[in-house]
Amino acid sequence: MQARASRRPSGIPSDPAVEPHSLGRCLFLHLAPGIANIAATVLGLAVFWNPALPPELFFGVFTNVFVLIPVQLGYLYYLARKRHNPGWSLEGIVVYDRPISWSRYLIWVPAILAPTAVIFVALEPITHRLEATLVGVSVFARYQAPALSEVAGIVLFANVVLSGILVPITEELYFRGYLLPRMPTRFGRLKPAAHSLLFAMYHFDTPWMIPVRTLGILPLIYATMHTHSVRPGIAAHCLVNLANFSESVSLRIGTQ
Repeated sequence: MQARASRRPSGIPSDPAVEPHSLGRCLFLHLAPGIANIAATVLGLAVFWNPALPPELFFGVFTNVFVLIPVQLGYLYYLARKRHNPGWSLEGIVVYDRPISWSRYLIWVPAILAPTAVIFVALEPITHRLEATLVGVSVFARYQAPALSEVAGIVLFANVVLSGILVPITEELYFRGYLLPRMPTRFGRLKPAAHSLLFAMYHFDTPWMIPVRTLGILPLIYATMHTHSVRPGIAAHCLVNLANFSESVSLRIGTQ
């Protein structure tokens, strides 16, 4: 990415080439990666499922490597090539691309994580109730993770790298860097909330988390709009996702 030197009002891109998407295009671009991801997951489990393998091999590794990351980054670089951007530049595609100093990371990353943690903890009872209601109809319900094994350890490591680091980077570039500044004008002041809801819905494999994700991602969205940079959001998103693996990693280390 290449940074622009000009300052912009919060949430309003200065590049005249950045036009709001239509409602239909907005919905499609937000949800299509999730649809492709869940379709590939179901197909992978149906065709290649073996009880000796952990299901995370399919919905944590297989789909991330071959679907989720390529679909989102591929589309961004497709648009960059249409603009004749040099090399790996996403100039004009990723709008919120301003570099920030390390000192500002120390301000903005905690500013994102603190309210996000409060929201997730406060809504935990609702999330658990929804999960108990919806997990029974989940397409993944019958796939149970086997006992820990060397194969599972390798899959866990790959999943940590992919879901904990590479996927958050990809999602921030695609959702916050590309889609957020192009939200349809009809949403008005509700653009951040609409974007947050669509991002939550894009996670089709965990529908019970739509309420908590919709609210929990708002601090990251507003921080991105205020700083005109996806960088604090990338750092915070990676930390949140990596924290989700802390228990699994601890169990793995404890069995060594």
